[in-house]
Amino acid sequence: MKRLPIFLFFLFLFPSSLFAKSPFGLLQKSSLAPIKVSALTSKSVVSPGEGFKFHLSIFVEGGWHIYSLYPLEGNELLATQIRMENIVFTAVGDWEEPNPVLIQDGAVGKMVKGHKGNIEFVRSYQVPPEAVAKKYTIEGKLIYRACDNQICNLPQEIPFHTSIEVHHM
Repeated sequence: MKRLPIFLFFLFLFPSSLFAKSPFGLLQKSSLAPIKVSALTSKSVVSPGEGFKFHLSIFVEGGWHIYSLYPLEGNELLATQIRMENIVFTAVGDWEEPNPVLIQDGAVGKMVKGHKGNIEFVRSYQVPPEAVAKKYTIEGKLIYRACDNQICNLPQEIPFHTSIEVHHM
């Protein structure tokens, strides 16, 4: 009878010694959704007063999805966000996104607007007339939650950057 409490004590303290693999291994692996982000501009050189497009390309690994920039009503906390930092160019209009798909998301238990696979968000910018001739860095962060219909990761941030050169003609 004394052996049973000792066995339970060791089972509680050292559960991984009884399993070839930790039963929590799958949870740890699946909670990190591979997302790749790249940024580029439609032009490499611009003049003051000229416009250009900024493209944020995202690849979401199969089986995962991220949420739309413009979610369904009631899902605002799930929205993917793009935050630009220290940008000297003037935004023209809102971010454009490809048509999102409706997903019955088992992880959050509701219908959501989201994206899978390759995604490209685009926004137009205008170079201010007073811009100094030099190379400018355009940087920011993609803030997202990725889900695989069973589990969602916590909100993640991925920094991105690219550059564009302003020339006076």
